[in-house]
Amino acid sequence: MELRPPRFYRERKGCMRKYRQVVIWMAGALLLQGCVGLGAWTLGSRTESSDHPKIDRTRGVIDVRNGEPERTLKTAAELRAQWGEPDRVESLEGGKEEWIYKTDGLRWSGLVLYVVIVPLPAMLPVGSQYVSFLMNEGRIEKATRASWAFKAGAYCGFFGMMYGGLGCGTGTFEERQSVATH
Repeated sequence: MELRPPRFYRERKGCMRKYRQVVIWMAGALLLQGCVGLGAWTLGSRTESSDHPKIDRTRGVIDVRNGEPERTLKTAAELRAQWGEPDRVESLEGGKEEWIYKTDGLRWSGLVLYVVIVPLPAMLPVGSQYVSFLMNEGRIEKATRASWAFKAGAYCGFFGMMYGGLGCGTGTFEERQSVATH
């Protein structure tokens, strides 16, 4: 067995320290790939309604933007058979009813500050998410989905996931959604 001088161990220890630093920097770079900068976004309740929604057979799932009339539930009996009994039924004027189905999750309202890479949320729950149906004479007239959404914001930095790159600006998320869906 050959004895190694202490200098060899000092050099090896220095090499390991450099290797560890490279690994830490690489891990940090991977964590920073999304957003870096300053920003603030508001969030709040959002309701979307449609006279011709696509109602999925899975309870709580509707698409209010892209209804396909031939492939959706149309009557109260069909809805009850697929989704079960509503969580709440409210009687309205003219013999109409509103059927309310709670979905998973809460609706949130508040503000999210984004400082360098750390999001700082200041949010409060303001209710449950739900889907409601306006019923008239056993037919579905309208569907409404209530959830939460980011509303508007301002940013400066690299926000690739939301705004596509480096820069500063303001905007609403509804503007971004309408661009993405049209």
